[in-house]
Amino acid sequence: MESPFSALKKFLIGAFLGLLSFVPGVSGVVFAVVFGVYERLVADIADIYHKIRSDFWFLLTLGVGLVFGVVVASFALKGIIDTVPAMLLFLGMILGQMPHLWKYTVPEKKPSSVDVVALIVGILIMCIFLFFAAAPAEYPTHNASSIILMILIGIVYAIAHIAPGISGSTLLLAMGLLVLPMDVISSFDFVLLLPFVLGAVVGIIGFAKIVHYAIANYRKPTYMMIFGLTVGSFLVVAKNVYNLNPGTGDIVIGAIALVVGIVISLLISRIGKRTSAEFVEIIE
Repeated sequence: MESPFSALKKFLIGAFLGLLSFVPGVSGVVFAVVFGVYERLVADIADIYHKIRSDFWFLLTLGVGLVFGVVVASFALKGIIDTVPAMLLFLGMILGQMPHLWKYTVPEKKPSSVDVVALIVGILIMCIFLFFAAAPAEYPTHNASSIILMILIGIVYAIAHIAPGISGSTLLLAMGLLVLPMDVISSFDFVLLLPFVLGAVVGIIGFAKIVHYAIANYRKPTYMMIFGLTVGSFLVVAKNVYNLNPGTGDIVIGAIALVVGIVISLLISRIGKRTSAEFVEIIE
């Protein structure tokens, strides 16, 4: 059993990643990479049957922290998520994470044509959602279609926590579904919350092996796609800011928020450099 301090660090990392799950454009996976827990986590989930015992405390503390962060975000962010200053804060966080993320693409190694294609595909995947913007969905009733919708939202969030660079909140923002899971979680509506959790479990278990294989066998193009997805997320959130028709006051406050977002990401990256040494594990 690990020390209380080590467990607390993992819990706090999990809580931070859970909080980011509702921040448009910011991929919790990217910061999982920064903190050095990503590859270990994916490897564990991809072989959960064997790793549940050998890496139990790592999975437990990180998982409990993740759930805690999701619940806190549901209460804290739903009232400000669609304001111009908040969106520009998120844009700043995206920009701030890019320099550290770029290092994982092994920039000293000349990119191949496959690497370039992976980068372009990553950008295009997120840009496609620029054409699917929808009005926010109303709170659903307790019927079969709502349960299916919550399962699908859970799958989207799960894949976003496993698939490199994808921001589940950005996808849901474009589809008008971003606030809906926040409302469900903050109201403790278990009729809709349980399908959401079911979708999350299915998405995590079903996708982890694919991502683990990609990282183990195609590391550079995988991280090039991560970077492309992050660039695409920036464009999606920037378009959402434009659609909010910001006034002069919004722009002034938003500019400050943008700078604050950049500083936050850079500070987190610096903390992550020190923390990652404890968690990084070579994937066989």
